[in-house]
Amino acid sequence: MREAEANYREVLAANPRHTGALGYLGLLAHQAGHSDAAIDLLRKAIASDRRNPEPHYNLARILSDRGRDDEAIVHNRKVLEIDPNFPGAHNNLAALLLLHGRPAEALAAAVQGLLRDDAAGLKTTFVMALRQLDLAAIKRDPNLVQLLVRALREPWSRPRDLSAAAGAILLRSQAMARCVEHQSREGVMRLADMFGATDLDALGSDGLFDALLTSAPVTTMAIERVLTAIRRAALNEIVSGEFENSGTWLPLITSIGQQGFINEYIFDVSESEKAQLENLRADVADAATRNETIAPLKLAILASYLPLHSLSGAETLAAQPWPGELAALLKQQITDPHGENQIRTSIERLTAIEDDVSEKVRAQYEENPYPRWSRIPAETQALPVDAYIGMRFPGAPYKPLGHRAPDILVAGCGTGQHAIQRAQQFQSANVLAIDLSLASLSYAIRQTKELGLTNLRYAQGDILALADDRTFDIIDSSGVLHHLKEPLTGWRRLANLLRPGGLMHIGLYSAAARQDINAARSYLAQQGRDYSVPEVRRLRAEVAGRAPGDQLHNLTNFSDFFSMSECRDLLFHVQEHQFSIPQIADFLRESGFTFLGFETPARNSYLRRFPDDRAATNLANWAIFEAENPSTFATMYQFWIQSA
Repeated sequence: MREAEANYREVLAANPRHTGALGYLGLLAHQAGHSDAAIDLLRKAIASDRRNPEPHYNLARILSDRGRDDEAIVHNRKVLEIDPNFPGAHNNLAALLLLHGRPAEALAAAVQGLLRDDAAGLKTTFVMALRQLDLAAIKRDPNLVQLLVRALREPWSRPRDLSAAAGAILLRSQAMARCVEHQSREGVMRLADMFGATDLDALGSDGLFDALLTSAPVTTMAIERVLTAIRRAALNEIVSGEFENSGTWLPLITSIGQQGFINEYIFDVSESEKAQLENLRADVADAATRNETIAPLKLAILASYLPLHSLSGAETLAAQPWPGELAALLKQQITDPHGENQIRTSIERLTAIEDDVSEKVRAQYEENPYPRWSRIPAETQALPVDAYIGMRFPGAPYKPLGHRAPDILVAGCGTGQHAIQRAQQFQSANVLAIDLSLASLSYAIRQTKELGLTNLRYAQGDILALADDRTFDIIDSSGVLHHLKEPLTGWRRLANLLRPGGLMHIGLYSAAARQDINAARSYLAQQGRDYSVPEVRRLRAEVAGRAPGDQLHNLTNFSDFFSMSECRDLLFHVQEHQFSIPQIADFLRESGFTFLGFETPARNSYLRRFPDDRAATNLANWAIFEAENPSTFATMYQFWIQSA
């Protein structure tokens, strides 16, 4: 390196404006800790050749390292002005814009980058920018739609995280806007009155409608109403024998069938539909029992109202040849549930379940496994734990674990989505995932087998009954402790299983963020209403009919409102505690844990509010921030801590 530096200095002696020599010496100066000198050298390199993007790119990186992000953004833009295909520039620009609370600009930069480069960082920024944008500000751009379809199908994040954005974009299409307007009319309409052939073609051409319906619960009430109206019209026409152009409608009805299974049939069902549905169910079940031919459209319509595995003769249906559109539907609704029933009998029992509250919670999740999901984000590269924490929480007072293969306990894994991500995220990880519910575990094990993961083991167990004979480097318990009879007792039980210097990832409900939910629960309690499928459907219709801003109507802002198990979890859970940041701080102080940071998109806003806390670890400041922004932790407090 010294020889190279000497050579470049010789070049400069002969030509003081040599761009390459100035740039290289600037990078060397930065590596040696002389950033001001590096910046000066790179500015000279830019002045010597204003059409060379590389000095701008390197200067932007150094300026960002020095906390001068506004200047770094300017130079990244200059790189792309000179060379729109310069590697890494879109990624750096998009990340900086997002960091500084400019999600619309970050999204635009990420879209342009992704049209040229499949970088994982660009995909992450694309998702985060869409999630942070006001839905009203999202424009229907063909490139954005193309990338959003990929993000849902591959997927780039949990598909439900993109459901609201997908819904907002769909409503901006002329075809969907017309259908929303038609659907608002009174009475049962014909399908042809809601969607013309050109509208169907338009909605199907870019793939967004299908990608949303088959990957995540629809969380846009206007689109839910459209789907409910389409389903009602299709049922009416198939039962009355008036259905026309079945081949045209089969793909859409099949997708609605998959959506019904994903959201656990939460859509409203009228009394007239119930009678028609019974006729269709009897017709299909009778034909299946006799192994007779069934019109594919009948099966698709039925699947949009109820799971096909609930039919007698369902396995006979799965064995028959069907059009390609039905393959995914039959796997989802017959083959997979059958596989889960077989798995259930062989699940390891790690502990008994004797606590009365644990038993009630187990019973709820046996009936409503939580959550039902279809696709898991594809991890591009498993990271060492130290690298993961360092990236998530720069500046946090973290003590590295080193390079050992981490033993991880996921305490309360539900249907496995979170446990699978942990098994994929951490290099050489060995994961044990436990849950109370056999139905949830069966779902998790089936999905894990399909992904081919071998470093993840499942067992039925109660946190409160775990023995001390095994300890862990990482314990992850997200969305679980607040459902125990005594959450802090469970938290201490888990803490006792953590090795010295080990990490915990915890998720707890925020009392401040759940005020609308608490108001709704008080309202339900006063009326003596309790959980049942018809009750949830009635309640949702009532909530959706309230005026925007009403506390009940505000429930539609929660994605949990749009699937049956999650709506039950939201409003009718058998046991729930809520927390505040001071309570969390007290527990950490009492137990000797170090707070490493919250996982939240609000981190950037927090840093703008408290610029002196660059590590974002001051819980007193976070309590102030939440008081000023009560919806910050609307999902949960999700945070990492480390033992002494």
